[in-house]
Amino acid sequence: MANLLLISPPTPASPAAGIRERFAHRALIGAAAATAFGLLAHLLVLLWAGHDLTPVEAVVALQAKMLSQGEGLYWGVNRYPYSYSAYGPIFYGLSGALQRMGVPPYHSGRLISFAALLAALWLVWRILGQLSGHRLTRTTGTLLAASTANLLFWGTVGQTDMLACACSLAAFAAFLTYRDSRAKKHLALAGLLVILSVFTKQTFIAAAAAISLTLLWEDRRRALSFLAGLALAGGGLVFALNTVTHGGYYEDAVIANMNPFAWFKLGQQVQYLALTGCGVLAVAAAGLGRVTRRTAPLLLYAFLSTAVWLLTSPKIGSDLNYQLEMMLVMAMCAGVTLDRLDFFPRLFNGRRHWVTLLQIPLALHLILNLLLIARTVAERAILQPFKERETIALRPYLERPGRVFSVQYDSLVHHRGRIDMEPFTFALLVEAGVTDPGPVTRDLENQQFGALLLPDNVFTGPITTDAEQVHLPPQQLDVIRRRYRLVKQVDGPNAVFVYEPRPQ
Repeated sequence: MANLLLISPPTPASPAAGIRERFAHRALIGAAAATAFGLLAHLLVLLWAGHDLTPVEAVVALQAKMLSQGEGLYWGVNRYPYSYSAYGPIFYGLSGALQRMGVPPYHSGRLISFAALLAALWLVWRILGQLSGHRLTRTTGTLLAASTANLLFWGTVGQTDMLACACSLAAFAAFLTYRDSRAKKHLALAGLLVILSVFTKQTFIAAAAAISLTLLWEDRRRALSFLAGLALAGGGLVFALNTVTHGGYYEDAVIANMNPFAWFKLGQQVQYLALTGCGVLAVAAAGLGRVTRRTAPLLLYAFLSTAVWLLTSPKIGSDLNYQLEMMLVMAMCAGVTLDRLDFFPRLFNGRRHWVTLLQIPLALHLILNLLLIARTVAERAILQPFKERETIALRPYLERPGRVFSVQYDSLVHHRGRIDMEPFTFALLVEAGVTDPGPVTRDLENQQFGALLLPDNVFTGPITTDAEQVHLPPQQLDVIRRRYRLVKQVDGPNAVFVYEPRPQ
């Protein structure tokens, strides 16, 4: 990234201006080098870590593994395996294909995400080049995106978000090219990329909405054709997937995804955003009064991605990955703002103007996020040995015959290669009246499960009341207490209580 900054500076208006310009160049090069080092550290941990970086990563790896073994995908909400493929088929398919080629389950997904991360950063650079004429502001906007700790965290995890982000940004970039050239092929490419993003993760609709609304404003006839094409192609794919999976796609990707909302989740998201994103948001907001026709679609994209985040982040089970698209777009808005406000010319010339104060939120963003990147890398490296010991301790119980009822998915990746139950989502669907608990209750009664791995001791009190922990139906807890016994407590990153069938 540093090579982007090595440009011939214009002749300074004064020696002081030249000094300020050289200092700004060196500061950006230093920040770019630190960001590149953080990205490299994440890559090394990605390749080295043999255990999950997030619990969902393990679930996605298992589902892709089962797909690669011919066990299908989208099994529905009322039959085994009670595992819910919550996303579109593209990431699962790519990860499964890599696994069939011999890539380990975790690494197959992580390599896809990391490639998508690099593609997303390149797309940020390209889009800013289409909207901004100043090389330093283009570089700064890209650096703001690349240094965002949350982006690097999820860009090195085997989950769907980063790939969906890259497809959305590519769709938006293709649309901007269409606006300049009016070539239909670029609009068609934008539509294809929109479909790819939505069929990677369903919530990535902001780019599609921004493109559609801009078209409706500028060329209603072309907009209707674009929307009709999306509806026909998207609807046809949904119908085909639902038919092939006997309704499982709709049940998994829609019904099982409709978790209840809790306002404390939004509070957690806002707290993190206020800490790590306030600098970018402040700079982006400073440019609201300088929107032009050329940059209006980006501002619309920013508002729509924020709206999607606000509507989805309060969902039980949501995580900070819900902020990714919004933060990428806000980083681009910040770059455009710096260009429209002539930030660097004012800064170099030493003018006393409020615009030059934007260097404070810029520096704040870089410092806070680089510190968080270092912390994340260290935490991931420290936790891996504990996860290794936990997986070894659980191995004897997972190699027994019969199904496994487990909240610890990482050990399933290593010792079974498949998943029978997702207790958390299963309990939510039972509580919502969507899933019938009867078959699982009967199997528990008949001791069809060779092992239960739960987060609590069911004999000393009720399962935790934490909204984001497993809440098994009362009738199943009663059966577990009667038909199973606690044989081990494994202390790892999270406590796991192991149960086995009582002797007959």
